Amino acid sequence: MNQEGTPTITVDDQKYDIASLPDEVKELLVLHQQAQGAMLNARRDAVIQEIAVTNLASSISARLKATEEESDAGEGELVS
Repeated sequence: MNQEGTPTITVDDQKYDIASLPDEVKELLVLHQQAQGAMLNARRDAVIQEIAVTNLASSISARLKATEEESDAGEGELVS
């Protein structure tokens, strides 16, 4: 913001009052903000998916180990 409190944007080291920009540029600014938000959400979603994949792999490994232990424990039993 400048001294009067009106919103500004700096592009290529030049400051512009947003209110004085053409409508087309204002619309591009809105689209830029939306694209940035979407990009951040996509990054968050990717992190969540990475955590889910890692946790599922750990669960698979733990379940396989438990299954092997159950199988090994059952091998010594006598069948009547």
